[in-house]
Amino acid sequence: MSPRSVFSYRKTTLSLSVMLFIPLVINPSQVQAGTVPAGQNQPIDRNSPVETWTLETGATLTGVGATTEGIVSSAGGTVNLTNSTVNATGTGPFVNGIRLVNANAALDNSTVTSTDGIGIQAARDLNTVGGSKVTVSNNSTVRGLTGGIAGNRFSNLTVHNSTVEGTGANSFGIRLLEGTLSASGSTITGGLNGLIVGTDTAQTGVTPSSIVLDSTRVEGKTGSAIVVGFNNSTFPTVANIEVRNGSTLIGGNGTVVEVRDGASAVLLVDNSALTGNIVVDAGGTGNVTLQNAASLTGDMQNVTSATLNNQASMTGNVLGASSVVINNASTLTGNLQGVATVSINNRSVMVGDVSGAANSASSLALDNGASLTGKVTNVTNFAISNQALWQMTESQSVSNLTLAGGGTVRLGSNQQYFQLDVANLAGNGRFELGTDFRQGISDLLNITGSASGNHQLLVASTGLDPVSDASIKVVQSVASGAQYDLVNDRVDVGAYTYRLVKQGDDWYLQPDKDVISNPTRSVMAIFGTAPTVIYGEMALLNTRMGDLRVNGGQTGGWMRSFGGRYSVTNKAYGNGYSQNQHGISLGVDTPVQIAGERVLLGVFAGYSKSNLDLSRGSSGEIDSTSLGMYGTWLGDSGYYLDTVAKLNHFHNDAKVTMSDGARTKGGYNNLGASASVEFGKHIDFKDGYYIEPFTQWQVATIQGKDFSLDNGLKADADTTRSMLGKVGVNMGRGMKLDNGSVLQPHIRTAVVQEFAKHNEVRVNDNKFNNDLSGTRFEVAAGASWTLNDRWQVHGEFDTSKGDNLTKDYGFNFGAHYKF
Repeated sequence: MSPRSVFSYRKTTLSLSVMLFIPLVINPSQVQAGTVPAGQNQPIDRNSPVETWTLETGATLTGVGATTEGIVSSAGGTVNLTNSTVNATGTGPFVNGIRLVNANAALDNSTVTSTDGIGIQAARDLNTVGGSKVTVSNNSTVRGLTGGIAGNRFSNLTVHNSTVEGTGANSFGIRLLEGTLSASGSTITGGLNGLIVGTDTAQTGVTPSSIVLDSTRVEGKTGSAIVVGFNNSTFPTVANIEVRNGSTLIGGNGTVVEVRDGASAVLLVDNSALTGNIVVDAGGTGNVTLQNAASLTGDMQNVTSATLNNQASMTGNVLGASSVVINNASTLTGNLQGVATVSINNRSVMVGDVSGAANSASSLALDNGASLTGKVTNVTNFAISNQALWQMTESQSVSNLTLAGGGTVRLGSNQQYFQLDVANLAGNGRFELGTDFRQGISDLLNITGSASGNHQLLVASTGLDPVSDASIKVVQSVASGAQYDLVNDRVDVGAYTYRLVKQGDDWYLQPDKDVISNPTRSVMAIFGTAPTVIYGEMALLNTRMGDLRVNGGQTGGWMRSFGGRYSVTNKAYGNGYSQNQHGISLGVDTPVQIAGERVLLGVFAGYSKSNLDLSRGSSGEIDSTSLGMYGTWLGDSGYYLDTVAKLNHFHNDAKVTMSDGARTKGGYNNLGASASVEFGKHIDFKDGYYIEPFTQWQVATIQGKDFSLDNGLKADADTTRSMLGKVGVNMGRGMKLDNGSVLQPHIRTAVVQEFAKHNEVRVNDNKFNNDLSGTRFEVAAGASWTLNDRWQVHGEFDTSKGDNLTKDYGFNFGAHYKF
């Protein structure tokens, strides 16, 4: 229930009442004025008259659902408004919505409006310590023609989930003079500038203003979002500003933060995206940090320092700065102009030009996987360390260049060839050079002064052959001192390689026809592996079907799983390569009588996969599917003859790593045919021991094919042929176990000879010969186990050693079932 009176008075005589009534007739508005005495609490609500209020020292005005005009509070006063409205239309002290002098105001879902002044003015008494405190929360709104909220020295402003607005054309949203502002989830708007920060005119020293914007929008409709140093004062303005958690700054003039002459600002942007410029006037100081995925689209002008940290990004230019730091996977797309010190670290990326400050010993450092793509000018000291990269965009000069820990300079790219002039080179690093071997042109490192250290040159490889054998200069130097080597010792150029040679103080790329290129090695390996694939699939009789002499006269089926590793050491393949093969075969056969002899006729199908480790990061893959038929004769006297014919379909893929680390690939399909004849005799001895001498002859022919790698290298192979002869002996013993099954362990030794020597391969019309001919020795151990009249299982491990081809290990396991 509302009080009977909203201001204090004493009952007196009728004459006194009449005297009080006289001024009401003269000025009726004076009836709407209330005073809260010192130390008293005055509640008001929706039933209270609309009037101005004056709070004496330590007084409290509490409004719930109330409507008032202007409110003025003396020191220690408190204004608490909930669901209330203040409309200030007066003059003098009541021109502002709420005027505080060392007092407090708290708004909860309330509105304060001044049609001619400031929404809330937080002032101070010069003769007392401290300032005023304002808390605006819960969808409250503060508006004023001159400005929304003005905070003087020592004021403490808190805006939470609310709106503060200056409605006049030249208004501010919030004006802060050496106070503290914390805004969260709010909007601050000024007709001219959003937030202006200055210095109290009555001061004896500088008190920095502290501003935290959290999920808040600050807008200057025609001016800057934030202005630091808007007023002239004996003491300069100092401001610490934090923009956090999705806050936005909008300047109608394109400027988000403006630091004026004599002022100083520290700006921290954290996890927020800003669009607009940060401008520091001559005589001002600005230190700007973007961090934690913060971004700026716009320029920084005349800042003292700029720091991008923790995946921050900037699209724009830094125009004048003492220091720029780009750190921890941050990104800058733009130019640095007139910068004294630049540091780009920890996988950060800059795309743009760097220009050092005039009349200074400017420095630029790239470190720990950082990269710079752009032009560097007027930089005295340039250091590139720990896998950092400088990508040049045109020919240019640097004074002092120091490389360390894999620091890299990449000169040209995309068929552009640049020259880098270095006055003084030191350290140990890498230079990546582009070279056109067909035209004989290249990037050039030109040392005009001193050079020291050991440096590597990574020269771009190609699949095309050079037009001429002329040497190509890649390093020019006026004096010796530095050592240069090629990465991977060679450059792959078509079918062959180039090496680096020194002539005088200069270094040249020179063709070397004694060493073939890595792509050549790879395509020759792919062409030469098919016979090994075929022979890995086509095994001896007892490793394919087991011992047929035990119940071998019945119709049956078999399955075989196999695998192995081959090492090829032929000099044509440089350091050689290895082949890992695994596969499976399935077959079925039935006995027939031919000329009175017992013969098994059968068919089979199989699949195998071979993976080639071609070294130097290259690999190959061959998928083989096969169909075949066989006939096996088992004589009564122990002789046997096994014949096999097989057709293969190959799918071949090559993935090649070039000398410069670039990848190229290619593939093709082709067919193969092969046949095998194995003849031997089984000789029994006492106690189940036996010996089985045998010979096996195999021939294979693989369809020739031409294909290209996607780097332009062309490969063409004639029909590949192989003829393999094997002579050996199996020795073992048959043992009948207690359960009636028969176990036959065995060992085998053999001599193998490859007779085919000429299998021509052409790479870019250069002729090579795939020659795997030679002798190797083979040993194996295994066993057959006949479980009963129907089932037999068998397995074997083997290895071989030869001149060009070694089988590191092989295995096969199988089962034979009689129907």
